[in-house]
Amino acid sequence: MDRSSFHPPPPPNAPAGTKLLGEVITWACPGAAVRHADLVAALAAAGLDERVARELAPRNAFTRACKRLARARVIRQAAEDASTITFQFTQESRHGDRYEYELETMLTLDKKTGGVSCGLPGLAILAQEELDRCTDARTGADVTRIVQALFARHADLFPIREQGGAYFVPAAHAGFVGRVAGFLGRVNGRVARFPVPVGTADGDRSVQGAVAAGLSTLIDEYRRAVAGFDADTRPGTVARAAERIRGAKFKVECYAEYLAGEKDRLDREVVAAGRELRAKVAAIAAATPVAAS
Repeated sequence: MDRSSFHPPPPPNAPAGTKLLGEVITWACPGAAVRHADLVAALAAAGLDERVARELAPRNAFTRACKRLARARVIRQAAEDASTITFQFTQESRHGDRYEYELETMLTLDKKTGGVSCGLPGLAILAQEELDRCTDARTGADVTRIVQALFARHADLFPIREQGGAYFVPAAHAGFVGRVAGFLGRVNGRVARFPVPVGTADGDRSVQGAVAAGLSTLIDEYRRAVAGFDADTRPGTVARAAERIRGAKFKVECYAEYLAGEKDRLDREVVAAGRELRAKVAAIAAATPVAAS
């Protein structure tokens, strides 16, 4: 978050001259599947990072394909090596009050190329077609994950309800919200934006509560992660935890105007998180045997 751009112009759906705390947003993703190439193009057109629309690994695409292929059969992973995964296809049939199962075939998936092979040519063709379709198609849930990844990298979402789905976004990120709206609009989704002006008692109080709760939850997540560190925790994981705690401190400072009396409490939580991380690192070091020279 850039402090120098913390007070941009209000979003386009607020009257000129209106001073805003930010806006409440919700978004709706496309109901139908979207081609991966179309997602990438929409991200690029909106000036967003195309890499968040990652390729779907063959094994993950095959998991989706199995939902259709599993009609009247049971599919189970049977083996895996460095380059392939083998699945057992078992036919399921019902005779009276009993189910019977008969081995249909073994199917092999190439983890790198996504190619499939099995002893039944017809099933191999069907499986490959369904795998290719799932590799290229992205669901509404996939698009939601893309939106969440974009916000995680570039802005802050503060839930205004426990179930999620509606978020307060500080005014600093109005331009970014506009780009996300442009992206979703290009894939038949949409963003609804509800400006929150400065100076209304209920609005000010609600925003303070949402931002404080969101930051407190973030800090608590870091503290729980630190509590689970042990001698097997990688140094890189510890370094990332320290960076996240510093990031949390920065956020508390940036959003001080929203926090009012909650800022002192959050400052104490950040300090406690840093202290707990240092104590955990020291405890791990003390418990680690020193190698003989």
